[in-house]
Amino acid sequence: MKKNLIALSVAAALSCFAAASFAAVPGTATIGVRGGWAHANMDDGTYYDEDDKSGFGYGIYADYNFTSWLGVELGYTALDGFSYEGKTPNQHSSNDVGVHGPELAIRLALPLTADGSDIFLRAGGMYAFGSVDHGDNDDGLVPFVGAGLQWAFTRNFGARIGYDYYFNAIDGEDELRGAESDFGLAYIGLQYTFGGEPAPEPAPAEPVYQTINETFALDAGTLFPFDGSNLSEEGVQTVDGVVDQVAAKNVQNASYTVTGHTDRLGAEAYNQKLSEARAQAVANELAAKGVPAGSMTVQGMGETSPVTGSECDGLTGNALVKCYAPDRRVEISVTGDVLTETEVPAAE
Repeated sequence: MKKNLIALSVAAALSCFAAASFAAVPGTATIGVRGGWAHANMDDGTYYDEDDKSGFGYGIYADYNFTSWLGVELGYTALDGFSYEGKTPNQHSSNDVGVHGPELAIRLALPLTADGSDIFLRAGGMYAFGSVDHGDNDDGLVPFVGAGLQWAFTRNFGARIGYDYYFNAIDGEDELRGAESDFGLAYIGLQYTFGGEPAPEPAPAEPVYQTINETFALDAGTLFPFDGSNLSEEGVQTVDGVVDQVAAKNVQNASYTVTGHTDRLGAEAYNQKLSEARAQAVANELAAKGVPAGSMTVQGMGETSPVTGSECDGLTGNALVKCYAPDRRVEISVTGDVLTETEVPAAE
């Protein structure tokens, strides 16, 4: 009775564990064989003493995971190689004992990998057929509990190691006049798994882009000779530097607007043509650096968009030319998308 209470207590603990457990691959079935070392926890009877406590065990098993945390297991196990010695000359000198029979268990698992490796607990019952030489053989329901580690070498092939404990498997009242025994089995198993769906591949990360609009104001005095529209060597390097900066930011779908500007000195029509020529010279160099012509807009604004104001009023000669210097420029405005982060889509 005491041993049965222990078995029920362990089974109850396993049931509580289910609330926080998960089977690694729901909807899969496994078949396997196992074998290993067994030991007996023997109690002496009226006429018999414990003798050989070590033995062996072997069996077959098949399980199925119904949900993400619950499975059921069927099997057939044999435990053999144990013996009791007679206490008196009137008793047989030795009795070989063992049990075998079908078993049913609930299997709870905690996954280690997505392809089926897990730590598991199981609890159930064996309908045990006792085997006793020179004694009365008997049969009955024997509770057991167990735990182990299952490892999947591939999606289909794996192994497990574990330990099971069978309570009151030999009942001495019917078989050995008071001698009783629990049995433990430490085993290694090989198995094949089939069914279920393969673990889905993780969804590729979705890129997240931010649109930027950046303007580079290039000094016409750096780009061109005085009153000219042909890029100087320093001007070529300056325009190339803009392309390198855009490339370093990995701007996607970039579009360029190249705008030429002049100061307010000279004729308006002349300034307009000069601004257009300078803008085109910069656009030609951008194209030489690999910027597609179709992604560029080229325009001249002449003297219509100055950046200087009243600070230049009253000045003449070189002082006025110097004050108007910021107005003489070519602006390259770049609009495009820049990758800011990657976003993993939510699981469906």
